[in-house]
Amino acid sequence: MLFRYVVFIVGIFLNFPILAEPVVKSSSAIYQQKAIALSLANDPLWLALIHYYPATFSSSGFKSYVDDAGFFLSVSGETDPQAELLTTINALFAAVTQPDEHAICRFPYRAKWIQEQLGISANDFPDVSCTDYQQWREQVNAVKASLIFPAAYLNSPSSMFGHTLLRFDPADVDSGSDWLSWALNFGANINMEDNSLFYAYRGLAGGYPGVYNMMRYFEKIKEYNYMENRDMWEYQLNLTQDEVDRMLSHVWELKNINFDYYFLDENCSFRLLELLELVRPESRLIEKFPLATIPIDTVRAVIEEEFVARRVFRPSEALVLNERIHGLNDDEKRLAKALAEDATLLDDEPFLSLSDDRKGEVVQVAYSYARFEQRKVARDTSMAKRSFQLLQALNKTPSKPVSVPVPAAPDLGHKSSLLGVGGGYQDDRFYSRLTYRYNYHDLLDRIEGYQQGAAIMAGRLDYRHYEGGLGQLERLDVIDIFSLSDWNLFMHSPSWRVQAGYERVMVGEENRDGAYQVNAGVGLAVAPMAASKIYSLAEARLEHTSIQKAFINTGVGARLGYLWYADWGTQQVEASGTYFLDDSYRARLDIKQNWVLGTQHALRLDAGLEFVRDVESPFIEASYRFYF
Repeated sequence: MLFRYVVFIVGIFLNFPILAEPVVKSSSAIYQQKAIALSLANDPLWLALIHYYPATFSSSGFKSYVDDAGFFLSVSGETDPQAELLTTINALFAAVTQPDEHAICRFPYRAKWIQEQLGISANDFPDVSCTDYQQWREQVNAVKASLIFPAAYLNSPSSMFGHTLLRFDPADVDSGSDWLSWALNFGANINMEDNSLFYAYRGLAGGYPGVYNMMRYFEKIKEYNYMENRDMWEYQLNLTQDEVDRMLSHVWELKNINFDYYFLDENCSFRLLELLELVRPESRLIEKFPLATIPIDTVRAVIEEEFVARRVFRPSEALVLNERIHGLNDDEKRLAKALAEDATLLDDEPFLSLSDDRKGEVVQVAYSYARFEQRKVARDTSMAKRSFQLLQALNKTPSKPVSVPVPAAPDLGHKSSLLGVGGGYQDDRFYSRLTYRYNYHDLLDRIEGYQQGAAIMAGRLDYRHYEGGLGQLERLDVIDIFSLSDWNLFMHSPSWRVQAGYERVMVGEENRDGAYQVNAGVGLAVAPMAASKIYSLAEARLEHTSIQKAFINTGVGARLGYLWYADWGTQQVEASGTYFLDDSYRARLDIKQNWVLGTQHALRLDAGLEFVRDVESPFIEASYRFYF
C-alpha cells in the first residue's frame, strides 16, 4: 500500500509540467498566431481601417492619422499595426460585460474583416447584441451613396475651394425625396470666438480637431442652398449594397473620434477619399494627393476611378431667384421689389392692372426675394405678416415653374495647377517667362465649371529671364482672391479683393525694386450683360522695398475694370493706381485676352503701360498656359 502511494505521488510530480500547460490554446491565441503567419497587420485594408500612413520616425514605419486614444484598443496602436491587430483579435473573443461597448459592437468593420481573413465562424465569437449599432443602421437605412460638392463660397474662408460630403439614401429615394437622407460631413470643430486671422492660422497649422458627423440632408441643403447661396452638385456613386454597408460600419467606428484638421491636406475631401478607398482599395485615391487635397480635384479623381454613375444639379435659391427676376421687365422688377418690402401694395393699381399670369410672376419674385432677405436677420412679426400676405396672393395667381439652365459641371473645368511659358518686351529688353500656379483659377481662365467674377490663386510664381543672362523672380503671390458679386436692384453684395506676396515694381526710369506687399480692396460690380462685368474698387496697400525711407509704405488707390466672357475666351481691361504717403504714386493699365485652346490649354496676351510720375513703361507679353 505504501509503495503504491509513493508511486502515485511521484507520478503527480513527474507529470506536473504537462498538467500546468493548457491542453487546448484559447481561440484568440490561435487566431493571433494565424494573423502573424499571414502578415495580416501589413495588409493594405488593415492599414486603411486604422488610417495608418508611412511615417519615417515611427519604429514600425507607420503612424495613424487618428489623434484619439479612444480609437485604439492597444496602448501602442497609434504606431503599431500588429499590436492593434492582435489586441483587436483578443478583444473580439473577450467575455461580454457591456454589450454595446464590446469590440464586436464598437468596431463592426474590423470584426467582419478579421472574421473573413482568418476564417472564423460567427459561432466562435461570444453571443453579443449590438443594440445601439443596429438601431443606428436601421435609422440610416441606406442602399446607395452620393458624393456632394457644394460650389465654392468666397465669403467663407473654409469654403473658398468648395466642399465635399457624402449622402446616404434609402432604397425608395427615387420615388420620394432625398431631403430626409443622411449626410456625412467631416469638418473642423472650430471655436466660434476665433477671429478670421486666428481661424486661418489654426486651420493651416492643424489647430482644430476634425470630426465626422451625421445629419439629415435637408440641414446641408439649408446651409448651402439657402444660407450661403451655393449651387450643389450631387454625384451618385455606383457602390454595391455591400460596399455601402462596409462604409457605414466604419463610419460607426469613427463616431466621436478626433482627427487633426488641416485646411490644405487633411480636410473634408481627404477623409472622404479614405472612406471610398476603404471599400475599393484598388482605387488608391489617397496616393493621387501627396501635398494638398482640393475638393474639386478629389471629385475628378473619384470620376476617373469610375465611382460615379451620374450627376444631379441642385441650384441655389439665389440662382432660381435670379432666373425668375430675368423673366420680368424693368417695371415688373421694381414692382416686385416694392411688394417684397410692403405687401399692402397688392391692393394698389400698378399690381391690380397686371394680367393674372404676370401677377403670379411678380408675386413669386416678391415672395422669394422677401424670404431670401429674411435669412439674413431674425424673423419678426412684420416679416411673417408680409410673407403670409404674399403667399396668399401667390395662391390666388400661381406662377409658372421656372427652368434653371444647368451650367457646366465643376469637374469639367480646367485642372487646378498651372504651368505657363512665354515671353515679352519691356524697358527696351526682351525676356522669357515661366509661370507656375499651385492652384486654382484667375478671372481670365476658361470659365466653364467655375463662377464668373470669382478668382482664387495660391502659390503663384512668375520668373523672368532677360536677354543678356539676367534672371529674376518677378512675382510670388501667397494668396490672391478676387470676388466680383453683382450689385443690382435685388442683390447688394459688395465686391472685394485680398492679395499678399512679393512683386517687382517700377520705381523710376528703367529702375525696378522688389516689394513685399499686402493689398485689400472693396467696391461694386455690375453686369450690364449676362456675360460681362464692370467693377470698381477702393484699395489700400502696405509694402516694403529696399529704397523706401519708411520700413512700411502705406498707399491708397483705386481699381476700375471690365470683363467680357465668350465661349472662346475672356477679355479684361483694367486700370489701377496707388498714391503713397511718401508722395509717390504708381499706376498701371492692362489689356488682357485669354484664348481657350482646349479644356487644359490656353493662350494669354497681356499688353499695357506702367506709370511712375512722368515715366511710363509700355509692355507686351504672350504665353502658353497648361493646366494639370
